[in-house]
Amino acid sequence: MSVPWYNRVALRLSLSIVVVIMITALTVASLILRDEKNTMVRDLRVRTKQLGEIMVRQVIEPMLYEEKFALHSLLKSYLDAHDSILIYGSIYDKDGSLLLTGRQASYAARIPALPRILAARPVFLRDIKTPTGRLKGPADFLMPISTPRIGIIGYLRLGISVRPLADTLKTAHHKVWIATSIIAFLGILVSLWFARVLIRPVLLLNNAARRLGEEGELETKITVTGVGEIRELALTFNRMVQHLNELIAKLKKAQANLVRTEKLYALGEFSAGLAHEIKNPLTSIKMLMQRVSEEKEPLDERDLEVIIEELNRIDLTVSRFLQAARPAALSRSPTDINKLLLDVIALTRGKIEKAAVHLETELNPRLAPLELDSASIKQIFINGILNAVQAMPHGGTLTIATIISGAELHCLITDSGCGISPKNLKYIFDPFFTTKEEGTGMGLAVAWNIARQHGGRLDIESHLNQGTTLTLTLPYDQAAHC
Repeated sequence: MSVPWYNRVALRLSLSIVVVIMITALTVASLILRDEKNTMVRDLRVRTKQLGEIMVRQVIEPMLYEEKFALHSLLKSYLDAHDSILIYGSIYDKDGSLLLTGRQASYAARIPALPRILAARPVFLRDIKTPTGRLKGPADFLMPISTPRIGIIGYLRLGISVRPLADTLKTAHHKVWIATSIIAFLGILVSLWFARVLIRPVLLLNNAARRLGEEGELETKITVTGVGEIRELALTFNRMVQHLNELIAKLKKAQANLVRTEKLYALGEFSAGLAHEIKNPLTSIKMLMQRVSEEKEPLDERDLEVIIEELNRIDLTVSRFLQAARPAALSRSPTDINKLLLDVIALTRGKIEKAAVHLETELNPRLAPLELDSASIKQIFINGILNAVQAMPHGGTLTIATIISGAELHCLITDSGCGISPKNLKYIFDPFFTTKEEGTGMGLAVAWNIARQHGGRLDIESHLNQGTTLTLTLPYDQAAHC
């Protein structure tokens, strides 16, 4: 059974590598951009403070002499500078009253009012970035104007544009993301190639193991590739296949010897049984012939009847032996099982009644004809019924039933006789095994072969002093007979 595509190791490993590379690239890019942004914001703060310190030193003297024109000119020069980061500037007295203000032409927003309590040191009234890290301009910077002798004489307020910073960060973002995308793409290609090189020996090993396990290709070997444990695994697999072939060769040899031994044993058993069954009739015939030879007595009519009976007995034994050893070809035809059982009951009714056995039948009336060799199946039923009657020498109950169960038909012959001991039950289908003095032990062996020829089976369930059930099971397709 092949593994679904979404469960394959190659896909999962490749996806894992891609995800790890993407997460790593995004994390590194985010850290770089964050550090770049923090550095540029810090530099802008430092530049703002430096600019404030320079302007404060320049406005001290004009403020002391109340030269507003000089202050206005100074402020305007900073606002109109080509690379100015100022968008507005204001000068206040020490009480926070506005002395003068200026702004760039593009700035149309209203300048916020000063707080009630003015700081004694430089402070950002509105920082370059918000607590969440977003740029929000302009930055509002307030710096005291003071002299060592007089102290604070006023305040310088500067509006710092963050647009240059935002433009620089945007350009940096663009460059970083392009570089990150290229690095991630190249990293993914290299990683996928590496994963393919790493996984390929495992895939080869998996395919070889599947061919060995599912298709039985014992000559399966894989090319030793990879390094480290993967290479060692390939070598171990090839050694395992070699050892498996050696073990299978030994098993086949042992199996051939076992089959040969079983055949010889079976031949010996059959031969011993056949010899035993033929020896008794031959002994009787031999005794009669010796009497004629030694005592010169002629054979009378009774002697001839004995000889004919013993010869018929030998013929019957040999016929059953051949039937068990080499079953004849079946002659199938549509057969009504219930009718066949009723015919067998009619043939054996005399013996049933003579043994004072009560007969019960439970035949399924909906059975359809089956393609069977009626003569051989009839032989199974006759043998089963006669054995059941013989198991009830003092009378009992004989039940004959036909039952449909799934795709099988069960024909049951049940008696309430003495039963069969567990010791004898396991040998019940062996040729020449019998507990009867006059039995040949071939009846059930022949019946078992007939059932197997029909694609069915023959089973016996028995309990001492409770009875025995002989079950003939045959294939029965209910859909085909509807």
